[in-house]
Amino acid sequence: MSSSPVILALVCLVTAGLLDLVFKLYSTEKRSRGMLVFGTGCVWIVLQLIYMNYYSLSFSWESSTLFYGITAAVLVTASNILLLECFGHLPISMASTIYRLNTIPLVILAFFFLAENPGLAGGGGILLGIITVVLLYQSNHIPTNALANFRLFVLLIITASCLRAMYGIFTKIGLNNDANANTMIFFAAVAWCMGGLGYAYFRERRVRISVAKIKYMSVSGVLVFGIIWLLTTALSLGDASIIVPLTNMGFVAAFVLSVILKMEKLTLRKTVAVFSAILSVLLLTSAI
Repeated sequence: MSSSPVILALVCLVTAGLLDLVFKLYSTEKRSRGMLVFGTGCVWIVLQLIYMNYYSLSFSWESSTLFYGITAAVLVTASNILLLECFGHLPISMASTIYRLNTIPLVILAFFFLAENPGLAGGGGILLGIITVVLLYQSNHIPTNALANFRLFVLLIITASCLRAMYGIFTKIGLNNDANANTMIFFAAVAWCMGGLGYAYFRERRVRISVAKIKYMSVSGVLVFGIIWLLTTALSLGDASIIVPLTNMGFVAAFVLSVILKMEKLTLRKTVAVFSAILSVLLLTSAI
């Protein structure tokens, strides 16, 4: 395998870390999370349409594409709305790492729905993933009156990770049933747009656009499209056994960037947790 798919995978890793950083920066202030998801989806739709038109790619309205595409789109939208909410209340290292450990529920779900045996490597990866969460769960520095809220958002980020894993399962089943990949990606972008607007209107009651929000929407929309394109292109050129583990480690870039920007402190516990998560992803990916 040439170096180009590995380079693309590494760029995808950094891009995923940048997206988490953008989400965290946006969530540190009282802004509508739904509106960011909405705007990101709008930008993503435009870029996906340009991409499909440039390569003369067509839509598919087959039943498998519609069912699995729409289901997967709803799941990935819900997971990212939860991720944004959690970034407003949890350290970026914790939220990003736990969310991107979605390979754990993915392997478990694949065992039940796809009859894929994770084996010893998968079991070791799940154990390391649990150790990672325990290391990142530092409730001793949380005030007593805020502890219940902290625990709630830890539960929510775990839920977001599980929803992201279910998105992966439905996408994989859909592709196994000849669903159209580009149409499924388009459905995801539309779901971000509609789901984000619905969340902003019905849940947050804040449907307002500002210059600052437009900037965040534009950047995150380009990053999301970039992640999809980089992953797809890297997989088309290289081995999945190498590409997938690399692209799943966006939390490493997010953690490093947050330390460089002094958004959080580098501690031995967090460092060990990140390395534990890396080993977990490597073992889990080998089990898929």
